[in-house]
Amino acid sequence: MIYLKKYDYNLLDKIIFLEGNKEPVNWNNYFSNSNPLIVEIGCGNGHFLTEKAKNDIKKNYIGIDIKEKRIIRCKEKQVKYAISNMEWFCGEALKILSGLFENNSISTIFMPFPDPWPKRKHHKHRLFKKEFVDVLNEKLMPSGLFIFITDYKQYFEESYQLISEDNRFSLIKATDENNFELGNSLFGEKWKRENREFYSFYVRKKGEL
Repeated sequence: MIYLKKYDYNLLDKIIFLEGNKEPVNWNNYFSNSNPLIVEIGCGNGHFLTEKAKNDIKKNYIGIDIKEKRIIRCKEKQVKYAISNMEWFCGEALKILSGLFENNSISTIFMPFPDPWPKRKHHKHRLFKKEFVDVLNEKLMPSGLFIFITDYKQYFEESYQLISEDNRFSLIKATDENNFELGNSLFGEKWKRENREFYSFYVRKKGEL
């Protein structure tokens, strides 16, 4: 018999919801420091971001996921390890990035294993599209980094083509390395067990600080 840990919905009381905020969060005030801001889109159960925050207290970490139950699991990890340099958003990533982060404020954005919506009729639901790239350019700091990884080759190819043709970004590299650190995420671990190939690219917003 598999034991499933119950969800403590009280942990959502301290989560930032899209509907409860009408203007960007001032993260310098929130964390009482001006450390670089790192964002993960689709943080799952918080495996990847929790390890990053534990090991680098000189940066602030923000996880975004649309599902409340995943955010509860994220918050459990934060409470367990008493991590003070991280927080969570629950809601749609594009809306959260657009409305609740100041322009030129994010140092790095990770995007691990976004839903590929593989059927062509569903491609319109994909997050990575021109509108999303425009928001990346707005919210990343000059020289800010964006890292994308997927197990779905077609989605990788289309996303890579879109951003590699955008002269606002410089391509650092594209890779199919399965040992990339974002494999240590909710879906990364799952897909590794299924021996799937991973595809990723790293780009940097042009400009100097």
